[in-house]
Amino acid sequence: MGWKGIMLDNGTIWIESDEGKIIAVNYQSDFEKKLRKELINKEKENVHSSLKTFESPTYKIKTKNYLIRIDELENKKYRYASWKISKKESSKPDLILNNGELDFQGSGGNHVIIFTNGNYIYKVYRNIIGEESTPDITLEVEENEKTILHQDGILILK
Repeated sequence: MGWKGIMLDNGTIWIESDEGKIIAVNYQSDFEKKLRKELINKEKENVHSSLKTFESPTYKIKTKNYLIRIDELENKKYRYASWKISKKESSKPDLILNNGELDFQGSGGNHVIIFTNGNYIYKVYRNIIGEESTPDITLEVEENEKTILHQDGILILK
């Protein structure tokens, strides 16, 4: 597959072409599929009733002022929910945005999920490749094409 590496079994396994290291295994056993479903169902139990419908959780983010949750929905769109930092996911979100679009930026994995709400555009950047000081996440909010909020965030991995 050129510079992307070597693909086996239609992408089940990917091997880095220079050093021969395995870089991805895209396979789930029946046990793993069942476990994944159980974990997602458990996740659904811990969120506010308005957020219980989703295919998979994508990100939980903490910025200076906000707790943000992004979920992938059934239609391959994304949902953004946010609370003031002092609140919990089980409480009613302060803001819910639907129909987020995923946009990859180059081939390194960095991407942005974009949500539109009237004159406001919410951009959640996932910074996978960057300098050591680059944050995991950057939240940017624009109003009429002018940035009104810019906050770095960390991923919550629990």
